[in-house]
Amino acid sequence: MHKILFPKLSWFLLLLIPITFLGFYPSYFSKILSPMDNIYHVHAFFMVLWVAMAIVQPFLIQQKKTKLHRMIGKASYFIMPFVFITDYLVIRHTYYAQISSTTEKVAKGLSKLISEEILSKAAASIDVGLIYFAWLFTFYLLAVINRKTVLFHATYMFAAILTILGPTVERLIYNVVAHLGMSYNFLAQNVILFFIPLLLLALCIFQKRKGYSIKPASVSVGIYIAGIVVFFFLPDTKFWQSFIELIM
Repeated sequence: MHKILFPKLSWFLLLLIPITFLGFYPSYFSKILSPMDNIYHVHAFFMVLWVAMAIVQPFLIQQKKTKLHRMIGKASYFIMPFVFITDYLVIRHTYYAQISSTTEKVAKGLSKLISEEILSKAAASIDVGLIYFAWLFTFYLLAVINRKTVLFHATYMFAAILTILGPTVERLIYNVVAHLGMSYNFLAQNVILFFIPLLLLALCIFQKRKGYSIKPASVSVGIYIAGIVVFFFLPDTKFWQSFIELIM
């Protein structure tokens, strides 16, 4: 694995365990026994399985346990659809919860937004979640399609694993910033958004120096940049609102 991806990558992936726990502790793990919509528990269950697979698979390759690696890979064909379905349902729940909350504020006179503005605000509120969903779906699909080509499969799967950093590290940064009473500024909000394509650019350089094709890493960078462009330029547009209303 380290021959085509970063050296010691398997060990660094272990950091996903504390990062995920700490990132989601305030919003989920600390409230896990409190009343909560079941979709969050179901989604968390399948996401934990996905993170576990992401951590274990590189170790299996490193230990040359390819048969077990392939078995877990095939198991992902069952697990990942549930990750995508529950992720979509969580995003949908967030969208309608935002509409309901804002509508209630308007009814109480706490907000003067009109119906169109309420829908626009709700559509913009799920931009990051939807973009990370699209990234994960795209990279996982590319990894499966290229499962017989080691370089392409490993690179696209690595790009898929990086989508875990967004929802986890962004929450972790927010929790730390909020605890310290600091401003959750532009850099704090978007550091991971820019870090991921930079990391993939570094992978391009690493693979080029090793004499490997940089096509999958370059494609991954392009897909991430496309998502970033969408994030910064589309959520406040009428097109985005119409698109969200269509898929929600």
